[in-house]
Amino acid sequence: METNIISVKYEDNYEPKTFEDKAYSYYTNKKVEVGDLVIAPTAYGEKIARVSEINIPEYKVETIKPYLKTITQTIDKEIYLQTDQIQEKVA
Repeated sequence: METNIISVKYEDNYEPKTFEDKAYSYYTNKKVEVGDLVIAPTAYGEKIARVSEINIPEYKVETIKPYLKTITQTIDKEIYLQTDQIQEKVA
């Protein structure tokens, strides 16, 4: 079943371009696949994150649903990984 709930892992603050920490859930209004890079709003500003799971069932996030934020921007992974430039991904 398709949902608009995904999990992401934030980019490591000390090792750029690595995404190995805890996963966080978000809504998304963009079509994303596992491995895509996105801009994730956090309590401390926006962070680059990698999508780690898609189509998460609502029951898995029932207790945190009122707090979920929304991913509104995807970034071009190849350009970012090669040049550090953040460019919005064009569909």
